[in-house]
Amino acid sequence: MTKISNILSLPLFSIALVWLASTGVSRADDASCDAVAGLLSAITAEQELFYWSPDRAWKAVPADGLSLTTSEARLIYVTRELFSNEPRSGAIVVKTGRTIASGAIDPDPIRKRISLNRLRQEEFEKCQRPRDLSSFQGSVSAREYDWHHDYGYDASDNNDGYRLTQFHTGYSGRRDRCKETDNTTFDAPLRWDWRSNRSQFSFDPSVVRGGFNSQIMAGLHFSGAAAVGSVGLADQRVEIIKYRTNAQNVACIPVRIKLTGANFFIRINDLEGAPGGGRLIRADELSRQLRR
Repeated sequence: MTKISNILSLPLFSIALVWLASTGVSRADDASCDAVAGLLSAITAEQELFYWSPDRAWKAVPADGLSLTTSEARLIYVTRELFSNEPRSGAIVVKTGRTIASGAIDPDPIRKRISLNRLRQEEFEKCQRPRDLSSFQGSVSAREYDWHHDYGYDASDNNDGYRLTQFHTGYSGRRDRCKETDNTTFDAPLRWDWRSNRSQFSFDPSVVRGGFNSQIMAGLHFSGAAAVGSVGLADQRVEIIKYRTNAQNVACIPVRIKLTGANFFIRINDLEGAPGGGRLIRADELSRQLRR
């Protein structure tokens, strides 16, 4: 396996208000945004996650997680555009799964499968690469997934590697520039920011936050590296959803999540998201526990 990385390009990132949708319908939906309109004024962070509560009201998911009495949850992920008054496009990564209970068997990374999903979104096809499929649904081994997203290796020359290549796609970002979800360009190496789009797909929080260790291992051709981000996890699923903000700089995408057991989690990464402040940098991963 080899690694391709261009550290000379320093991409900029942005923010939007996004509703997550497993349906893949990601155009700005003002009617859906109205559902949480009364809650937005209380948000001070650049992103937030809401759920539809048993008393039939939208409420924020607490930072320390949420206990649910049902196996399904309706969620709304909210992130705001803070740097521009112009509508823009972007893409989010939705990662779900559960932590394996202590003492339970964790399958070998070669046998463990991670589900990948990207539904067709015709309004966002202008930035698709020639090799991109209009949609993708399949699975790859945890080892292949982690090698690619934790260590930065190119996709293998096998069926799993081919599926990973077809899962990733081009998308339109800030200023309508075409970008790639699996790009390995470091955000800002001069500021010791080694994150990249590809690292945001990792199930290892340290790779998402820093990216540096995985990039270094890949650069040293650490071919014996075992899967890391997926160790101790089960029922992993990853989805790419493209979106565009509306005239009010928001986009709304609803989603339903099916919890597969205890210690379930959802992690969301906006590839064009950024917090407020004077410097345009990548937003942190939003992570929440959903317990049954």
